Amino acid sequence: MIEVKGVTKYFDTKKVLQEVSATFEKGKVNLIIGKSGSGKTVLLKSLIGLLPVDAGHIAFDEREITGDNMKNMKEIRKEMGVVFQGGALFDSLPVIENVMFPLHLFTRSGEAEKRERALFCLRRVNLNDVGHLYPAELSGGMKKRVAIARAIVLQPRYLFCDEPNSGLDPLTAIVIDNLLSELTHEYGMTTIINTHDMNSVFEIGENIIFIHEGRKEWEGDREAILHSTNQALNEFLFTSKFNRMVKENIS
Repeated sequence: MIEVKGVTKYFDTKKVLQEVSATFEKGKVNLIIGKSGSGKTVLLKSLIGLLPVDAGHIAFDEREITGDNMKNMKEIRKEMGVVFQGGALFDSLPVIENVMFPLHLFTRSGEAEKRERALFCLRRVNLNDVGHLYPAELSGGMKKRVAIARAIVLQPRYLFCDEPNSGLDPLTAIVIDNLLSELTHEYGMTTIINTHDMNSVFEIGENIIFIHEGRKEWEGDREAILHSTNQALNEFLFTSKFNRMVKENIS
């Protein structure tokens, strides 16, 4: 479980997060949604320690990472898996070495053991016999699955994903959604996904945080969101659905 209490973040004099409080639950798919510029990406980066907050508290299973307790982040990072928006694979390394990279950083396992663990994770994301390939030889969906394999290679307690369906066609996006949901429940992780994909919201959103103009405007699950009376949320959902329909018709 990750608890956020009164988190505030400034960029110069602009307040981009305003006293955000939320609980991200263990063993569930937690989604952060909101339009571009709402502050959801800043919140995600604050959670993984890339951005220090100016006020408030963030705790991973009661371990504080804000203020003087930032030193806890060094240990917590070993328990994190992160899937970046573009995948962030190393183009100069084959797939197997990309997946093994966190093992080189955080473990003292032998090469054979690390390779076997990496191959296991690739099989778990339904990628067989691709370890020798380079990222440039993979499709967009395959790159995302390699990134997920790398993110789970250390058996993390916490999994963070930034727009994992960005740039993917609808069918591939569903595959990624289902995979992330399966892994979350299989390993009992606290999974937090930053997304604008409404299919993700309605298919896998077990706990949803809606950020609007730097504030937490709404919180609930995928069933409650259908009956929301929050005007800002309903406008966001309508706009997102309309934009998705236009993109699908164009493609």
